[in-house]
Amino acid sequence: MSFKKISFLVVILLFSLFNVQNVQASITFTDLASSHPAYDEIQYLIELGVLEGSIENGKRVFKPSDSVTRGQAAKMVVVATGEKPLVVTKSSFSDIDLKKSAALSGYVERAVKLGYFSEYSPGKFAPKTPLTRNEMSKVLATAFQLNIEQTEKLSLPFNDVAANDPYYKYIAAIYYNGITNGTANSTKYSAKDPVTRAQFSSFVARASSDKYRLDLPVQGVHVPNESDAIGKVFVAVDNLNVRSSASSDNATNILGKVNTGKALSVFEEQGYWLKISYNGQYAFVAKEFTKTAQQPVEGTPEKPVEEKPEQPVEVKPEKPTEVKPENPTEVKPEKPVEVKPGKPTEETPEQPTEQPIEIPTTDTETIAIATVNGLNIRESDSASATSLGKIDRGTSVNVLSFAGHWVEIDHQGTVGYVDKRFVRLKNTTENPVKDRIIIIDPGHGGKDPGTMSGQAVEKSIVFKVSQLVQQKLEADGAKVLMTRTGDTYPSLDDRHKFATNNYGEMFVSIHANSATSTSAKGTETYYSVTSNENEKEDLVLATNINNEIVKNASMSNRGVKRADFVVIKNLKIPAVLVELGFVSNEEDRTKLLSDQYIETFAQSIYNGIVEYYGRK
Repeated sequence: MSFKKISFLVVILLFSLFNVQNVQASITFTDLASSHPAYDEIQYLIELGVLEGSIENGKRVFKPSDSVTRGQAAKMVVVATGEKPLVVTKSSFSDIDLKKSAALSGYVERAVKLGYFSEYSPGKFAPKTPLTRNEMSKVLATAFQLNIEQTEKLSLPFNDVAANDPYYKYIAAIYYNGITNGTANSTKYSAKDPVTRAQFSSFVARASSDKYRLDLPVQGVHVPNESDAIGKVFVAVDNLNVRSSASSDNATNILGKVNTGKALSVFEEQGYWLKISYNGQYAFVAKEFTKTAQQPVEGTPEKPVEEKPEQPVEVKPEKPTEVKPENPTEVKPEKPVEVKPGKPTEETPEQPTEQPIEIPTTDTETIAIATVNGLNIRESDSASATSLGKIDRGTSVNVLSFAGHWVEIDHQGTVGYVDKRFVRLKNTTENPVKDRIIIIDPGHGGKDPGTMSGQAVEKSIVFKVSQLVQQKLEADGAKVLMTRTGDTYPSLDDRHKFATNNYGEMFVSIHANSATSTSAKGTETYYSVTSNENEKEDLVLATNINNEIVKNASMSNRGVKRADFVVIKNLKIPAVLVELGFVSNEEDRTKLLSDQYIETFAQSIYNGIVEYYGRK
């Protein structure tokens, strides 16, 4: 063959390859609008060569609402994972005609050989059968090599997925890796429902690229740790159902049964339910069939008891006993549920366990702005004293003096006392934080290092930030107290009491975050749900701090959220928990280990606090 002919063939080959790539990149589906929720993910898969669609009546269509079949799904995951179809001379499945579907057969054979799929029934693959959501979970978790062992014991928010379901571990893997968050009803997974072509495209794109993954369910992503428990209860009846979710609508979520006297570690109270640990995972039992002390129970039923009997047989004590925290560490719930308290307004201050800070008067001109409605002006500094009247949120009154939990005020000629926990003290002539009693809580410490990744150790990072925040606030005249001043471990209950006993006016807990996926990054700030009269103040403080960190440290903004972390739960003063960034993410971790960014984080928290006190 001549040189000219060889050159000509090379040119033709190069042109062909170039043309194929351009054709692939220019595919447009006439039945897919750019406003479709899965449009970006579908375009991404077109670029990867995963999707081609079909030609009907001279038009290229995708049919996004049609169910994706097992055969179509097999081809998509093989291409998306960079694999090639097998060369098949004889099909392994009687329902795939090699003459009519030679190309499809190669992809199916490869998908089965790699373990992505199993045969549908003996000798059959069922290529035209719609793929179900439970099958989809196994296909994606296997094909994209998700760490199934890391998440298989984690609790799921879906009340229709039993813990003993053979697909549970695969569903947990795709849920905790941001590939799916369930159906439109977030409490359901609907495992047997078919998956549409658009949905499966979204799932494959998320599995292929972190860019398309959902926000990860970071909070509560861990196996129960006994040291996280807030207390213990004892089962008061035999055959009490233990469930994987807080629901007794059906029996699919029953993990097992426990009998009278069984001790259970409690991690959270969710109304009618207690969140407990059971066989290495979170679970739920009905609160009314438990006791806080191990005592003989009268009237124990002979037959197994369901959570909602018409006539409860438990002999209840006259005064319900609260589950007291023993020595908890921080609890991060997946979906906190409010435990409705009574209506605390002003309570008699607790007696401090250590010498508190008292500032009987102030040299600055100070006003008090009510942060709640219906705040009583008392005749003396006692919650039982006669009410001289009430003021609502936003009302400003003149401050005469303050000590402990009480502020002496003058409101339109009425001199009395208001509970300091329900007012914001504002300096009108001096620095906004002068004389303010601010509690800074460096998370973890001592035996509890917090989350770690390489040289990044949470307890050390947050302590550095907290010290700088303290220095900045004290330079402006604030009275700053740290819940720990070294590498020690005060319990969450200790930190809580520390704030109350020292008459704190604000509580800021500082932490670093972590996730199973290294793509999770950014700053998020939390305030509590329960017993939260000051929730509007919490929201302002959390927003100020979060926005400052995001802006100054160029962090991804994960937003301000509500969650019942034990350390801020039930504090009456404005209280927030700040998650600076993720040690599990390379970009965030670099900043968390940088002295320059440590300074920036501290300055941002300081800015947020000053902005909170300085606003009108």
